Amino acid sequence: MEPSSLFPDDPSRRSKRPQAGIISRIHHENFMCHSNLDIDFGDFVNFITGQNGSGKSAILTALCVAFGCRARGTQRANTLKDFIKTSCSSALVQVEIKNQGEDAFKHELYGDVIIVERKVTESASGGITSRNNQDFMMLCLGAQVGKLAPRKRIFVSL
Repeated sequence: MEPSSLFPDDPSRRSKRPQAGIISRIHHENFMCHSNLDIDFGDFVNFITGQNGSGKSAILTALCVAFGCRARGTQRANTLKDFIKTSCSSALVQVEIKNQGEDAFKHELYGDVIIVERKVTESASGGITSRNNQDFMMLCLGAQVGKLAPRKRIFVSL
């Protein structure tokens, strides 16, 4: 069977594709073994492959940290500052989430893309902030991320 017949590009199904809650991009700096990493994700299933020790788990850990997970919850560190790359003073994780269509989360506030950001320094764990695609920054309390993640069916598992 040809791939095109397995997944036909039926226009009637196109409108039913998810348009909100999809992680479209992750960026992190000085996080675990990565100095600067950008990954663009597709709308459906994504595979992260690589050799042992290449940083695959660091990518998933960065997602957990961005969505408010405590360091011990990742089972990879005791404190968030342990995620800062050796010889660096801070780490940054940004996750872009699509926010379009009828399931959009507070679209009037966030627009078409929600950016969840967490900065960790040696002296502070860093709060979680979110911003829209016009760079309007908002303090994002844990409760706000808590409302966003389950609503958009965002689950990260290592």
